Amino acid sequence: MAQEVKNDIKKALQVNTIPLVAIMTAVTTVLTMLVKIPTPIRGYLNLSDTMIYFSAYAFGPWVGGIIGGLGPALSDLISGYPQWAIFTFVIDGLQAVLVGLLVKKFNPANIIIGSVIAGVWKVFGYFIAGGILSGFGPALGEIAGNSFQMAVGLIVGFALFTAVRQAYPPLVRLGNLSIKAGE
Repeated sequence: MAQEVKNDIKKALQVNTIPLVAIMTAVTTVLTMLVKIPTPIRGYLNLSDTMIYFSAYAFGPWVGGIIGGLGPALSDLISGYPQWAIFTFVIDGLQAVLVGLLVKKFNPANIIIGSVIAGVWKVFGYFIAGGILSGFGPALGEIAGNSFQMAVGLIVGFALFTAVRQAYPPLVRLGNLSIKAGE
């Protein structure tokens, strides 16, 4: 198992992957900053989950994890939420890794179950981070908003992946869901 993971990471992180990671990290950063709904504990709801899910579906756990961690963390730094950046990097990055590891077949049930498990991790992670930064009372109030953000991200990320997958079939060679478009 450890050797398989090591080989997957080595395969995913090749020289030709660097431009992809850079572009997708920039897109994720911008989309995270595009829609910002402030929350009571000095955070904000955004579209980061959309790109986290899309990246994990399209590029697998390791590339998706880098994109999913870096994009939203850079958004925190640029947007004036630096206290959240390290938490965001770890929580969102692991969310993408979990999705990539759990979702191996392109079928709605598999995608929903794997994505919801990863989303529950994110909601829990932000509850802990919010508790550390602002106290657990206010962090408890963020659970509904973070759950909503995760659900919207799952729906839009899946729809985006499905559309891009059909428009650009070579996409499936990059990630886990290596089946032909239209199947």
